[in-house]
Amino acid sequence: MDSALGAGELEARVRSVLSDAGFSVGPSPGSTDGGLSVWHDPARGVVVAWDATAGELTRYGIVRTAVRLALNAVLRHAGHHVEEDPNGLELVVTS
Repeated sequence: MDSALGAGELEARVRSVLSDAGFSVGPSPGSTDGGLSVWHDPARGVVVAWDATAGELTRYGIVRTAVRLALNAVLRHAGHHVEEDPNGLELVVTS
């Protein structure tokens, strides 16, 4: 993670960018109502995850892909460094 920004500040910036883009941002891991979860993982950085409702991830795979692409574009446009986790379910922002 970028040492120039503290973990809390980076998380706050990510939340702000996503909220400004119209996303509903929930607290910590475990979003509600199909929104985004944003939290700091000390080992990785700020994690962003989107969930449809429980059990619907395979049904809405195309939508999940579109949301992931939109999140990636919004965060990168705001100047953040974004990586996808290996299973493609989370984005990790490191600066």
